[in-house]
Amino acid sequence: MLNNSFKLSKYRFTLKAIDDISLPAYKGSTFHGGFGHALMQISPIWYRYFYEPQQGWPKPYVILPPLDTQEHYPKGQQFTLEITLIGEATQHYAIMQAAVEYLGLRMGLGYEQGKYKIIGIDRAIATSNNEKSENHSVNSQDIINNRLVMLSHEQITIHFPTRLRLKHQNKLYRKPPEFSLVFERIAGRIKTLINAYGKNDGNDLQRDYKALNVAAQNIITQKQNLHWQEWHRYSGTSKQVMNFGGLTGEITYQGDLSPFLPWLILGEWLHIGGKTSFGLGKYILTNTQEQSNER
Repeated sequence: MLNNSFKLSKYRFTLKAIDDISLPAYKGSTFHGGFGHALMQISPIWYRYFYEPQQGWPKPYVILPPLDTQEHYPKGQQFTLEITLIGEATQHYAIMQAAVEYLGLRMGLGYEQGKYKIIGIDRAIATSNNEKSENHSVNSQDIINNRLVMLSHEQITIHFPTRLRLKHQNKLYRKPPEFSLVFERIAGRIKTLINAYGKNDGNDLQRDYKALNVAAQNIITQKQNLHWQEWHRYSGTSKQVMNFGGLTGEITYQGDLSPFLPWLILGEWLHIGGKTSFGLGKYILTNTQEQSNER
């Protein structure tokens, strides 16, 4: 399905509050805006690269903010921020790291611009060979192979810790989505990102995509616990309140999932749906049996 020319890199920053920091319950908007302002201060060229990609392409990164609902981090408290770089953007991790550092030490976060410092950086590694990668990237196929052995090929649960915003016929999909819609959106996002930031001409992907899109109709929803959650944010750019509501919870699909798993696995890194650069559309694949054992 994919060749090793498509690279990804994921960084988990451990941050420590230098001042008291006040943030909203969902922090994706704060980090998205702060990261952009920091890039603009460093260089407008890098701001345009990450925030205004050409030809209407999706942004070449994904932010995952702290997922707790805590709204006050006192001085000395630690919290985390995760950023995934996509394709050719993996070559620019130094700029990304500089922006995270500049945001914390020079600009600050939240209502009172509380400062933080980076005290640790961890990156995801799919195989030991990737330790030698100069830009810390991992191959898409390594990611798939490493995860594939952990997942059931017959029944799988997708857990959405952040809001899922899928559109169908130009409207937000507010009910539990059929597997065919989920796969269509994941595969479409991967295809677009590879064409924009990878070295794959997309011909093999297009052939696989058409066949799998038909087969996806045979995957059934076994159970679901999804609900709609509203979220409003004020946009400093448009000077208006924007609604970014979406579905959270989990849904279990059943059927022959083998041909779809590589796409689903990459989607864990890339998110799905709208506003992924705010951290929305994050999902985690789990085996239903494993979940019941844990509970």
